[in-house]
Parts: sequence; C-alpha cells; structure tokens
Amino acid sequence: MEGLKSRNPLKVRNFKGISASTLQLILLIVALAGLSTAASFIMPGFLTFRHIMTLLYGYTMLGILALAETLIILTGNIDISLGAIYWITIMYGAILMNGKELWIPLLICISLGALLGLINGFGIAYLRIPSIVMTLAMLIALTGVLYVTTGGGGHGRAAPELISFTTGRIYGIPNIVLVWIILVIILEFMLRRTVLGWKIRTIGSNSTASYLTGINVNRIILLVFSLSGILASIAGLFYLGWARTPYPTFQAGAGVGARITLDAIAATILGGTSFYGGRGSFVRTFLGTLVLAISFSILTMSGLGWTWKMIFSGLIMLIVVGLYSKYKT
Repeated sequence: MEGLKSRNPLKVRNFKGISASTLQLILLIVALAGLSTAASFIMPGFLTFRHIMTLLYGYTMLGILALAETLIILTGNIDISLGAIYWITIMYGAILMNGKELWIPLLICISLGALLGLINGFGIAYLRIPSIVMTLAMLIALTGVLYVTTGGGGHGRAAPELISFTTGRIYGIPNIVLVWIILVIILEFMLRRTVLGWKIRTIGSNSTASYLTGINVNRIILLVFSLSGILASIAGLFYLGWARTPYPTFQAGAGVGARITLDAIAATILGGTSFYGGRGSFVRTFLGTLVLAISFSILTMSGLGWTWKMIFSGLIMLIVVGLYSKYKT
C-alpha cells in the first residue's frame, strides 16, 4: 500500500509535560472561544442557541465529509474524490427519488458510495496506485459521468420523507446535526477502543510493520475507503434533503466537489490529524470543522467571498502541517 507518506510519522514532542493530543485539544477550544467572541462583536446574537444550531446545520455535510477524510488520512492515504461521490449521490438521488420514493433510492445511493470507495481502495491496496493519483482519477471520471448523464444540470427532487428528516429538529437541535455527533462518537470509540481502530492507526504509523504483525493491510484499506464512500453518500443525501433539488448548484460542477473536499481536508488537518497517518481524532476533527465554520462565517460577515475562504483553507493546511513537521522528533 502506498499513500502520501514517504516515511513513517515520528512521535511528536510533549510540550512542558502536556501530550501533543491534549495540547491540540486545548488549542482548538481556545481558538473556538476566541473566534466565537470575535464573531459576536461583528454580529450581536451570534452566540445564541438558535444561531449556533443554524451554523451547525449548515456545516453538517462538510463535517461528515471531514470524518470520512479523517478515516482515510489516518491510514496514511488521502481521498480527493469524496466531493465527487458526494455530488453523484445528490444528483442521482434526486433523479431516483423524483419527489416520491425514498428507501430504494437511498439504498442505491449508499451502495454506490460504498462501491466507489471500494474501487478506490482496490486500486490503492492491490494495484499499488498512490492514493492521490487513484482518487484524482476517480474525481475526473465521476465528473465526466455526471456531465454526460445529467448534462450538467439538476433533475428530480428529494423524497418528502428525506426533506422532513433533514429539516426536522429534536428539542431545537437539527436531526442531521444529531446524526453528525453520533457518527463522531461511534468513530472515536472505534478508533480508540476496538481492534479495527488499532489496526487503522498501526497501518498509518508503519504499513510495513503492519504486514509483519499479521494485519491484513489490503483488507483494512478496502474497508476504510468503503466506509468513507458511505459517509460521503450520507452527506450527499443530507444535502439533497436540505436543498430539495440539486439545481442549479451543480452548475459549478467539479469545482463544488473539489472545494468541499479541500475544506474537509483542511478541517481534518486543523483538528490535528497527522498528514502522514497514524495519529488523529474524530472529536478533534469535529472541533476543527467548527473552527473552520466560524472562521468562514466571520469572512462572510466581513463581506469576503468564497475565494477568501479557499485562501484561508489553504493557509490553515500549510500552517498546521508546517507546525507538525517542525515539532516532530
């Protein structure tokens, strides 16, 4: 298996007796507090429960994609096709549902996400294609398929049940936000408390040693990419339920898929997941997504467009990866 890393990640130094993971968590919480305070000065009422829930609701899809990307990066790989899987779910989900049927189209979309992830995993694990090359090829292929089959425009509509669920709330908390939080808890438990989580972290730390310890690396890579494809499809279904129809958003085409993928990578790296694999946390990715969401909101309130958001995402990745490289021993 060949991912992005050309060498094994090394242990990060402790800072005055504080572990790297704890320090990252503290810094994220401080960043959240500081950004929230700044945002409340720009827009009074920013910290009200209603506005916070609205913010979380709007960034749930990005948050779920960031969880998928975290799962991939933990193995020392990267997936830049998640946005394309996300969009193919939105487009085909709307066509299949056509404002009527829910369950069969939903199962088809989830299965399609798993299959596309499986194809990525197969190319990386068995054909030894670098993950960035394999997923770039998938991104380009899916973009072409979408334009050929849909003409670049939106067709169909979300099923009423999907719309009802994605717009519904429990005690003021949006349903999809609750799903996002549940996914964070499940994935963090899996990573810390299960054999699968240990295998994922071991593969990311040293894939060669993983083979020697008897871990079926190829099988784990297949599983991880399939799960990430499923998560991308779930995010796509949530977006479809929120937007009701994909038109005309998709006219931005592959750019939309590429942007949300890059934002997902930025949220993952901001959350402290090592770009070299083996070290990370889904809880910190959740917090990283919140930091990104509030930062984007501040940029929007300041009258700055999506181009500035892209610049911000790029700078975040450069700074965090640079700091990690500086403080690894």
